[in-house]
Amino acid sequence: MPMPDPARVGAFLEEVAGELMLPSWRRLALGEVTPKATALDPGDVVTTVDLAVERRLSRGLRELLPGSAAVGEEAVHEEPGRIDALGGDGWVWLIDPLDGTRNFVEGNDRFGVMVALLRASETRAAWIHLPARRQTFFAEAGAGASLNGARLAAGGAGGAEPPAGTIYSRFMPGEVRAAIEARAAGAYRPAHEAGSACVEYTSVARGEKDFCVYYRLLPWDHAPGALILREANGVAEHLDGTPYAPTDKDQVTIVARSRRIADRIRRALSARDDG
Repeated sequence: MPMPDPARVGAFLEEVAGELMLPSWRRLALGEVTPKATALDPGDVVTTVDLAVERRLSRGLRELLPGSAAVGEEAVHEEPGRIDALGGDGWVWLIDPLDGTRNFVEGNDRFGVMVALLRASETRAAWIHLPARRQTFFAEAGAGASLNGARLAAGGAGGAEPPAGTIYSRFMPGEVRAAIEARAAGAYRPAHEAGSACVEYTSVARGEKDFCVYYRLLPWDHAPGALILREANGVAEHLDGTPYAPTDKDQVTIVARSRRIADRIRRALSARDDG
């Protein structure tokens, strides 16, 4: 079964966001936001919008590709075993219905919907739609990336000054966090934290930010953006240089707009203390 028309998928994401997401933006009632606390993220929340968008996308995307499965963030939260479908041989839609939920609740525009289409654990295509910014990103493995239909390529390699980026050390184990923060000191210029992977990855892909460093690798947060960034000539790989894959476990991971910047950050974060 061939992949569905990418433009049709993108239009569907825009349609769902326009009907279910934007009407509630800056208009959420108190009862529409509930805690979704976990041991690692005690302040996490979910909204009625997350749930409604995931239901609609899961149903509609499976209809666009008969025989495919859907794995959504909220479904996995309720039933963790669903994530095992990512390791199968068939087509699987990986869905983040509302990335940046806290941003959405706070009324800023750093939120979006992210979808990746996987087969045999590999990301074959990806879409990111930022509704408040009217931006839709798409990439197909080996075929490049686009923004609103125009070819997308990350910026140049970077100059002599330290690259500007964000290191998300919050989810790192204590010893790892201490080492990474110590090694990174002075090696980069801290940039604003978007608080949403959909904005971070697309900002790096557009050359607006040099890099980000992550540790927690929830697949719906990274699979879509990693493919889009790579197809825009950027880099998404682990500290040891191996490429990111959707089934990878938590580890220090670098996303950068160029090979030169990725290698520069890797050298800094891999440095050993002289003592």
